[in-house]
Amino acid sequence: MYLHRLELRAIGPYPGLVTIDFAALAASGVFLLEGPTGSGKSTIIDAVVFALYGGLAGEGSTHDRLHSQHADPGVEPFVELVFETGAGVYRVRRTPQYDRPKQRGQGTVRQQASAQLFRLAHPTDAVGEPVSSRIPEIGLEVARIVGLDRAQFLQTVVLPQGEFARFLRSPGEERRKLLQSLFGTQVYDRTADELAARRRAVQAEVDAADARVRDALSRFGQAAGVDEPDEQSVPDTLGTLRALATETAARRAEAVATAERARAHEQDVAARRTARVRRAALLERRQQLDDGAESVTAARERLGLAERAARVTATADGLDAARARGDEAARTAHDLRVRSGVPTDGDVPARRADLVACAGAVRHLVAVEAALPGRRRAITDAAARAERLVARRAELDRRLEARPAERAALVEEARSAATAAGDAEPARVEVERLARLRSDLDARDAATVAVARAEQVVAERRLRAEELLRTEQTLRARRIAGLAGELGAALRPGDPCPVCGAAEHPDVALPQADHPGADAVDAAAAAARAAEHALADAATALAVERATLDRLAAAVGDTDVDALAEQTTAAAERVRAARAAAARVAEVEQRRSAHDEETRALEGEHNTVQAEHAVLLATGAAEADRLEQDADAVATALERATALVVDPWSVDSSGTGSPGPASLHDAVQELDGLIARAGAVIAADDRSVAAAQAVEERAAELARALADQDFDTLGAARAAALTPHEAAALRTAVETAERERAVVDAGLAEPAVVAAAAEADADLDLDAARAAHAAAVETADAATRAAVSAADRAASADRCAAELARAVRARDDTSARSRAVVRLADVANGVATVNPTGITLGTYVLMRRFEDVVAAANDRLRGMLAGRFTLETSDEREAGSRARRTGLALAVHDHTTDTRRAPGSLSGGETFTVSLCLALGLADVVQAEAGGVSLGTLFVDEGFGTLDPETLDDVIGQLARLTAGGRQVGIVSHVEELKQRIPERIAVRRAPDGGSRVTTTV
Repeated sequence: MYLHRLELRAIGPYPGLVTIDFAALAASGVFLLEGPTGSGKSTIIDAVVFALYGGLAGEGSTHDRLHSQHADPGVEPFVELVFETGAGVYRVRRTPQYDRPKQRGQGTVRQQASAQLFRLAHPTDAVGEPVSSRIPEIGLEVARIVGLDRAQFLQTVVLPQGEFARFLRSPGEERRKLLQSLFGTQVYDRTADELAARRRAVQAEVDAADARVRDALSRFGQAAGVDEPDEQSVPDTLGTLRALATETAARRAEAVATAERARAHEQDVAARRTARVRRAALLERRQQLDDGAESVTAARERLGLAERAARVTATADGLDAARARGDEAARTAHDLRVRSGVPTDGDVPARRADLVACAGAVRHLVAVEAALPGRRRAITDAAARAERLVARRAELDRRLEARPAERAALVEEARSAATAAGDAEPARVEVERLARLRSDLDARDAATVAVARAEQVVAERRLRAEELLRTEQTLRARRIAGLAGELGAALRPGDPCPVCGAAEHPDVALPQADHPGADAVDAAAAAARAAEHALADAATALAVERATLDRLAAAVGDTDVDALAEQTTAAAERVRAARAAAARVAEVEQRRSAHDEETRALEGEHNTVQAEHAVLLATGAAEADRLEQDADAVATALERATALVVDPWSVDSSGTGSPGPASLHDAVQELDGLIARAGAVIAADDRSVAAAQAVEERAAELARALADQDFDTLGAARAAALTPHEAAALRTAVETAERERAVVDAGLAEPAVVAAAAEADADLDLDAARAAHAAAVETADAATRAAVSAADRAASADRCAAELARAVRARDDTSARSRAVVRLADVANGVATVNPTGITLGTYVLMRRFEDVVAAANDRLRGMLAGRFTLETSDEREAGSRARRTGLALAVHDHTTDTRRAPGSLSGGETFTVSLCLALGLADVVQAEAGGVSLGTLFVDEGFGTLDPETLDDVIGQLARLTAGGRQVGIVSHVEELKQRIPERIAVRRAPDGGSRVTTTV
């Protein structure tokens, strides 16, 4: 992750807007964040952490320190950070919770915290794509984008005050949690948990398989009738049951065969007795039929005569009916001619053909006749419509002639308004320029006051520094002057003189009462140096204020406040006028568009009117000619139809002088009526002729029937006929006698009846046969029950044995399959029986990663502190730790004494150096192996003041190595020597009003 830009306002000691360009600062890889203690250096890191995670860097810090106490209470505090990861470039903006003054009345109101997250196309993108504005969602999204949560971020990217060595000194369990989240090894713990769950599952499956075997064995014992069977006795028990089933089945088959033979004997005796009785009855009935044979023959002959007579009488009845229909048809045809006025000798078909031809010739003109009045009215209406169109075209011509002048006026009005509106952008730019100039004027006045205050501070500190320097010089001079007394006071009898070396001291010098000692001189020197540093800080602040004042003075020049106010008012009026002109341009443009649309509508209407008028003129004359022709054709058709309607049945249809139909429509209707009556007369004549022909045909059929049926006259045939009741009675008697004769003959021919005639004297004892059959059936039933019971028991035992075999195989398979799962789960979860180390799979993976971290830390640590220390890992518990064994314990190997030491035994400088190397090694391994988490920026907050110059050189060298890979390293410190080593810096200085200011040097 790389930081590009940080902006904050009203945060901590910063009342105004602060902008820090990290991308420019980190051009060389290392930059310094320096300033006096308590000036607000750590607040900048807090701002970075707050922008990303909504919290602060220090564990003991509260959100109360976010809102600046030096800013106007009404100013909204915010932090905005632009950063880049492998997921893209993002901008996050947060405002903390704060109390602002009420807009009405006294007091304050609590303003809730807010946040916004944007995805940017590039770091300088000022708009971006909104991602979320909900604080919980932004927290999750930032953790996903960065790849670290707040705790991980503070361990690998930002190392704040008081927590720099936390990872070094933390117990193994806390170290495990951090490494697990950084390297994403939770999957191994989940794998171990899943294996443990599977171990429990397969163990449950094994127990269930054993239970199923016991249940199957119990069911087998119940089926086989065996108490407490075991798996080894199952085959023998099955053999015994199968042999018993075979034996009982054989006895059953023999008993069933005996019962079947007894049943067959019983049925044979019963059938033979039945056949003997049936033969006697059939013989008796045959004798009765022989006695009545003569009467049956006479009835049959009488039925034959009656059938021949019936054929003749039926033909005679048809002749009588045909004669009646012929007479009726002749009378109907005569009456129809009389009603229709058709002469008896008239040629009706010929006249009907004339009527049909005439109706067909004039029928199509009926519609033409009906349309004549409407067509005459249409011609009159078209003439009137043509006159109105001429008047409308003249009006449209007048309106169209005036349209160009009207449009030209609108165009000129729009051009004038557009010219006035064109001044909008220059006027707006002028307003903004004047607003910036006014802001610069206010800032110049404030900078003038600040310069005066800074000059006063410099003067006061210069006087103080000069005074303290004179004091130091005076004390040094006095000490040098009284040095003999100082040496004499320290001289003891017998000691060599430190000046001449003599052992005798005849005149020892004594110090004066006010002689200054070395401590006093050193204290004065320290006070002078502190005053000089304060003077340097004040001079730096004065230079910054003067640079700001010079920049603002150059920007303002000799601008007058009153003239600026007048220019601002004039520019605002220009903007208002330009905006009004722009609105007028839009309004005039709308009117011009409406005018053009109306013009196009008038032109379209003019073209339509002109086209319609031309069409009316072209079609009017032709329609008048066609109307006259159609009227003549209707009159001619009416005259022709009238001649036929007046005298329809005369061959010479010249008319009789009677009035004809009033219209062609009426004439056609009358023609249709005459045609219908003629058709009816022709149909009646056809029916009369057909009836006469039918009478002749029926008379010939009667003569043939008399000859064919052997009757001389029709009377003889009618006398031989029978009534239906008489014929039915005779027919029933003949059919009954024939049917009974057939039944008797068939019964006597049956084999059983024929056999009964051969053994008429045999003895048939049916009761004895029935008793023998019943005894055999009882024996067979008992044998069947025994066989079924034995077979069922054997089959049930077979099924239970098969289930038992399947349960045993399943148990064996489950046991074999479970052994591998159980062992793998025990190994992964550190069960002592199979894993003596007791280290779980997740911890083992972390141990290997932790070894990489320690190796990377030692790679840097060997070049520091004269190579005295290296870090070592151990799977033992750390001293005093109550946590379970994690395998992530850490010790420091002191090569000077060749001993292992606890991390807590290191001095302040040693702790800083070792923990810094460990943090840098952790960052290297995370960036290389933890799923692509890129740690491109590192902040180190304090700790450098505990280092001697040589160790400081080593630390700075190690940090410089990070920049070779494109990393950014920010050092937060107030150590003076770092200012000389690192040119790129962020200088934080206190302001006279109590706040702080930031100056960036690139």
